[in-house]
Amino acid sequence: MIRVKLYNLLAERSLTGRDEYEVPFEEELRPVDIIHREGFFGDEEAAILVLINDEQATRESALSDGDRVELMINMVGG
Repeated sequence: MIRVKLYNLLAERSLTGRDEYEVPFEEELRPVDIIHREGFFGDEEAAILVLINDEQATRESALSDGDRVELMINMVGG
């Protein structure tokens, strides 16, 4: 299983509408796959920061069974 947590507005705007849930592990599953399943593409997808087991990762990082994926909006100040 992969544990997924969506922070901030992501949960509200996601297709599932949940802030925490689990998905079955699949070979070659990546955070970008979860992001797409939640309905985020293009600029929205690009604004999402990924943590895997509390460490920053890319959307293309490979996932392992038991991983915890956290998705949050990458806020840039100015």
